[in-house]
Amino acid sequence: MNSEARDAARMPGIDVLRGFALWGICIVNLPLIARSWESYRQIPETGSARAALFINSLFFEAKFFTLFSFLYGIGLHILHKREDAGFLFRRFLGLILLGFLHAVFFFPGDILLSYGLLGLFFLPMRRMHNRALAVSAAFLLLMSGATYAFLGFMGQANPQFPVTHYTGGFGAVVMSNLHLYPISLGYVMLFNWPGALAMICLGYLAARGNWISRIRLTHVSTLIVLTGVGGSMLYATVAVWQLKQYLPMAMLLMALTAPALSLFYAQSIFSLNASQRLKWALHPLAAAGRMSLTNYVLQSVLAGTLFYGYGFGLYNRLSYDGLLLVATGIFLSGITLSLIWLKYFQTGPLEWLLRSLSHLEVMQLRRSIG
Repeated sequence: MNSEARDAARMPGIDVLRGFALWGICIVNLPLIARSWESYRQIPETGSARAALFINSLFFEAKFFTLFSFLYGIGLHILHKREDAGFLFRRFLGLILLGFLHAVFFFPGDILLSYGLLGLFFLPMRRMHNRALAVSAAFLLLMSGATYAFLGFMGQANPQFPVTHYTGGFGAVVMSNLHLYPISLGYVMLFNWPGALAMICLGYLAARGNWISRIRLTHVSTLIVLTGVGGSMLYATVAVWQLKQYLPMAMLLMALTAPALSLFYAQSIFSLNASQRLKWALHPLAAAGRMSLTNYVLQSVLAGTLFYGYGFGLYNRLSYDGLLLVATGIFLSGITLSLIWLKYFQTGPLEWLLRSLSHLEVMQLRRSIG
């Protein structure tokens, strides 16, 4: 058994959790692709649309980005044990390049470039002892709360965004992405990086201390989920009814408690994965999780085809209830394609490309026969 297989065997359920997280990422990102910024300042017209926005804000927004960052920290620990600094440096540069291309051509809210930069930033931090990493994570979570509160104050001022042309052809879409990307990247760096780096620290600690095997539903899980839901309740209400006077406090509470709901999701998935009777049901999620990089980009490609002018042109035509269904459909499409692809290939196409760039050699992609 090679080192990668041994690491996977010690931490079962990681791919399943990645696959589950892809669903939440799609639900949060799709409105950013399918609707204009001006639409975010309006109360949804129908009751079902308001309910869908409430669900998105309460259970998904800020929770799955946090969860993916935790998983990224686990992945970094595996790579740090197995590969040298040159491999890691090339891998992070590959993520930065893929993220930039993804942002320009498909989705300016890309997070891959940020993960590449955060990976470079975390390289010296990996040598810190456990207590120092834990203190750093706590400090970064507090910083995240402060920056989110500041974002809430900014949201009260109705900031202006560049004019975009997402109903036009592919060239117009790319130009719109280029205009938006500096603002979007600045937003992600200022408001998402502190929380993301905190969760990377915690994921790294969890893998280093072999905590993964102990992440299960317990009698404390009820308190955890109540903390996460309660902390986002005000934000979900503010988002639906545009109660901007409460936005700074709402965003502060959401930022501080989102990791609790992310932890509950992880507890639930790991507990389900521990049941032998449910292994078959979770296999599709594991397949999507093994191709999480490919599926993340694929979601943007499919969304662009559906909503932008070069595709079906549904931009600004669906409200939050319709987008919730479409996001789930895109996610299920990714699962289906992952199951088919992995019958013939060892890993996803973008995973293979990143691995080849990291190793500076063309890695095997097709499955061995016999």
